[in-house]
Amino acid sequence: MAAGTIDPALCGRGDDGGSGGGSGGGSGVGSALLKGAAPFAVFAASTITNTGPSVVNGDIGLTPGSAVTGFPPGTLTGTSHINDAATTQAKLDLQAAFTDLAGRPCTTVAPDLNSTLTPGVYCFSSSAQLNTALVLNGQGNPNALFIFQIGSTLTTASNSSVTLTNGASAGNVFWQVGSSATLGTNTAFQGTIIAYSSITMTTGSSLTNGRAMALNGAVTLDSNSITNPGGGGGNGNGNGHGKHHKHHKHHKHHKHGGHDGDDDHGDGDRDHHDGDDDHGDD
Repeated sequence: MAAGTIDPALCGRGDDGGSGGGSGGGSGVGSALLKGAAPFAVFAASTITNTGPSVVNGDIGLTPGSAVTGFPPGTLTGTSHINDAATTQAKLDLQAAFTDLAGRPCTTVAPDLNSTLTPGVYCFSSSAQLNTALVLNGQGNPNALFIFQIGSTLTTASNSSVTLTNGASAGNVFWQVGSSATLGTNTAFQGTIIAYSSITMTTGSSLTNGRAMALNGAVTLDSNSITNPGGGGGNGNGNGHGKHHKHHKHHKHHKHGGHDGDDDHGDGDRDHHDGDDDHGDD
């Protein structure tokens, strides 16, 4: 398909869905695809390490590793899961989502990430680099799905950004990364990153509406802000710039503190997967 063409399989039919935001992973395409992994804002296999006053709005999960460090000074408003039933199921569901995303038919090869893109499946045979600003235009469709298949690494330059417009939802944006992802200093990113290896968020970078999920490696944080985007649908006019939510002053491990649904884009999240019949995961 030509650039900007929407695969009919990507278009939704308006399933019932909740409003955007972290709340338990929400409903919609993000939750349908991620299943048990949806409530997690951060998920890793080996370690989760934080430096500085990071704020994580959503659950964190680790398996099979056992070391979660840096909370405090980091703040967690969800629940910390380490090698429990929730992480066991989430790992299975996350692997299935990774495989599903990697197998979707490509609609555009090697797009310019420093541009405006419409819904589709964007494919990079090796690495992908965001240098300045990426705008994702939902074209008025609250179920618009954006998938980025990246063969090796995802990197972003300092002060780069991802912005959602015209109904696009961070809950419907997925970055499937073949090796590792690194977000540069003060990058304002959005969407769910599922990296085969590790994810590093350098000083001040944010996933204002997103997830950092490393299948086989570590997630490393440094004074970052991460908010689970919820299920996906609606919510399109955010600039993606992260904020440390200072009103979350409590730190909770192993106690459910709720999810702060900081989806700054406004409409209701709606699932557009009609059973995912042609992908076999649902």
